[in-house]
Amino acid sequence: MIKLSVQVSYKKQATLGIIGIAILLLAIEAIANVWWVTQIHCEFEQNEIFQNFDEVEKRQLCLDFYNLKTSGDELIPNQSADSITINGLGFRGAEFSEIKPSNTYRIFMVGGSTMFGAGATSDETTIPGYLQQLLNEKDFGFDIEVINSGIQGADSNTELKFIEQKLVTFSPDLIIIYDGWNDLRANNAPMEVKENWETICKFGKESDFDVIITLQPIAGFGNKVLTKQELKYAQTGEDYTNNPLIESSSTYQDYAKNLTEIKTCTKTFDIRDVFDTETGPIYWDQGHVSDRGNSIVAKSLFNIVFSIVSENYGFSIFETEKGVQKTSSLLYDDREIVVTVELLPSNEPENKKVKISTYDNTNKDDVLNVTYFLAISKNNENLLREYFFAKDGILILDVFSEDSDQVQVFGEQQYDHNAYVMSDVTPLQVKGPIFSTDGIYTFDTELRTIDNINNWVFNLSGFHSEINIEKDITFEETFTENKSSFKTEDLLRKIFSYYKTPILLNEIFK
Repeated sequence: MIKLSVQVSYKKQATLGIIGIAILLLAIEAIANVWWVTQIHCEFEQNEIFQNFDEVEKRQLCLDFYNLKTSGDELIPNQSADSITINGLGFRGAEFSEIKPSNTYRIFMVGGSTMFGAGATSDETTIPGYLQQLLNEKDFGFDIEVINSGIQGADSNTELKFIEQKLVTFSPDLIIIYDGWNDLRANNAPMEVKENWETICKFGKESDFDVIITLQPIAGFGNKVLTKQELKYAQTGEDYTNNPLIESSSTYQDYAKNLTEIKTCTKTFDIRDVFDTETGPIYWDQGHVSDRGNSIVAKSLFNIVFSIVSENYGFSIFETEKGVQKTSSLLYDDREIVVTVELLPSNEPENKKVKISTYDNTNKDDVLNVTYFLAISKNNENLLREYFFAKDGILILDVFSEDSDQVQVFGEQQYDHNAYVMSDVTPLQVKGPIFSTDGIYTFDTELRTIDNINNWVFNLSGFHSEINIEKDITFEETFTENKSSFKTEDLLRKIFSYYKTPILLNEIFK
């Protein structure tokens, strides 16, 4: 009996020991969780952008982001927090059907945490959220879905796999890539990144969806006047090996150069300069931005997306007014602004006239006091980069083709930036290798002033036209390389503008 009692005592001790260990482990876990929360630090908790938020709100924004659960390179579905919703398919934002509904145009926006919207105060204030709102304001006659496909830490390598293995199953019509920062931090070589982008674009053609590749802004890598805090981020930001990222600025420039050389994409779009005119705080670390920053990026993408959506869904984006055919427009103060490039008929093979004009498609009127920054190139070689001013908005250039090394402009210069002035008294003449040989001549136009001579603008950039000079002098208009072109004598050799990568401001004001 005594022996049995001892055995029972041992069992009680063992049970109590197990219970004690379990309680200890639970206590350790609870303490660890509390400690983890206290260790989570977000740059925006001390950032000037969020100075009007109380400490509880800022802390919650931080925890919402850092408590997100992932599986590999993807978000776990069905998560919810105060500022973030992960739907049943593992994407940030509202639910959408796995099978694309009829009469629907589906856009996926791909990138890292900057596209996801780290620090955004809601799903609606991310880049995809703002773009959805802008597109909803237009009556297309069909539904448009903008889906946030951003994933923390994603670079061009992970995005390529993500698109090929997952996104294609949702029948995308357009995929927008927002890249640069994570590739740079991972020390991905420029050629590696270029190859990833080219592969994505080729896959898009094979799978029947359009692809836009964009190069994102980074604090210290553009011409934005940085606040004191932003300057700190630019100077202290590091790559994944803890080396100063600012030392890789030349590599980022190589990313941009390679982007311009890619011909397989529907469009490429360098937006490193998108915040250059902003004087207030935008960045809350070296790459992440405020709600306002997300809004600015979305607005910069809107026009190019608008033209692609319009063209691909079968309704005309052209409007006819006064016998002139116009392309899709850029927005300025709720006005749709159109730039038209026209090669006028000429019987002299070595003398051609180019007419460039600006039209307000909203108010159905010509735009006055226009300062043009015009860049003409062929085969990626710059032929002309110059300012021109036209009081009535109509610029006519007499182009005298000759076999020479450089282009010369003759005319009166008396306006800001020493712009050549269009007048009835002094015609503007251009002499040099423009139209001297067959091929495609590219016209990239930016508007620097409109309406009055003192109204300087910085968001009417990227009007793009191509004039194809052939032996039979026919002309071709191309929206994207994978779209069919047309030739017709009835158009009188007219080529019109569509939206493309803007010319960088730092290049303009050199």
